[in-house]
Amino acid sequence: MMTETSFGDQHSRPTLDEFKHICHTELHWLVTEYGFREVAADAAQSDNPFRVLFVRDDLTVDIEGINYGSHVMFRIRDRHGRSIGVNNLDPAFVPSNKPHKWVEVGQAVEIAHDARRLRALGTPLLEGDLSVFDAAIARVDAVRAAYASRQQFGVAVEKAVAAFRLEQWPRVIELLEPHEAALSPRMARKLATARQHAAASP
Repeated sequence: MMTETSFGDQHSRPTLDEFKHICHTELHWLVTEYGFREVAADAAQSDNPFRVLFVRDDLTVDIEGINYGSHVMFRIRDRHGRSIGVNNLDPAFVPSNKPHKWVEVGQAVEIAHDARRLRALGTPLLEGDLSVFDAAIARVDAVRAAYASRQQFGVAVEKAVAAFRLEQWPRVIELLEPHEAALSPRMARKLATARQHAAASP
């Protein structure tokens, strides 16, 4: 495992050889314990040489240096090309849809951290239980769907407020009715008002 001084300043950006060595040191247990093959990406696979893959028939662990050497993208892919992060293996982890704020700690530290998380969370998956991967994908999809729904709700409310000002009652109803259960008391009153006006119209 990496130590505090394995490559001097952990915030420094490793050379290509150092990057490959870090990946090998932290993740070679995938080869010895779980039957993966370690592959350094070549030009045919990636235009980024700072990339090491641990490959098995059913799974690939993909480690890629990004942000000009300051961070790492650590992904797990299945044979269908679906991809998750290590944290997605934790059923209690809730992905955020907010922009990620990077805190630079150094690629060596990030790789070591993600390798430890994979060992801690990934044993059932690495032993062949692919339902773990499916469950992680389902959680990610649910969060994305909820985020999309919130965005649609926000847009609908904004448009409904504008339509209300213009006394476009059918438009207000059209926009708000699909979200009626989630409306605030204020917006619920607008919907009720629009319905009253619409009902009174000839």
